[in-house]
Amino acid sequence: MADLSVLSDSELVDQYRRSRDLNVLGTLFQRYMVLVFGLCMKYLKNREDSRDAVMQIFEVLITDVPRFEIRNFKSWLYGVSRNHCLMKIRKDRAEKHRYENISADMIMESGDELHLFDDNHDENLLTKLKTCMENLKEEQRRCLELFYYDHRCYREISELLLFDENKVKSFIQNGKRNLKICIESKSVVNNVGDQTKI
Repeated sequence: MADLSVLSDSELVDQYRRSRDLNVLGTLFQRYMVLVFGLCMKYLKNREDSRDAVMQIFEVLITDVPRFEIRNFKSWLYGVSRNHCLMKIRKDRAEKHRYENISADMIMESGDELHLFDDNHDENLLTKLKTCMENLKEEQRRCLELFYYDHRCYREISELLLFDENKVKSFIQNGKRNLKICIESKSVVNNVGDQTKI
């Protein structure tokens, strides 16, 4: 195979369009990988997230390079990378906001019963909440999401999911109870782990 490193950006773009050879695209991307990582660090402020973003951006290029008219690859890549980071930031904020909402709503509704859902919406709590939500039975998770995230009433949830209203109420109550148990168990595990480290 010819030495790809001697080809210009434009030549590599053209060759990749024709061949769809990932070695060609990889050679092109390698030239700017450090710059892309630096840009991701600037926006995401996290080394692990930035490394993941670099790989995700490369995957975007696989499909997007053949689809667009690219006159200056470096500038075009900068725009793609910047947009990717901004979209991730928006998505993360939206997700965090959703989990903060469910915490706040549970406080208002349950008072001291769910003491775990207090005003201290730290990342640790939100991570536990997200994990525990994913571990719920499907019907409980869907009912809780519609009730807390979308602010649907029992009747609307019943119509959307084709469950009896009493079933919906039961799924929500059981889901909340299971969330509480799950989060408490994770807190106990974390506390034991912290004590072990001392």
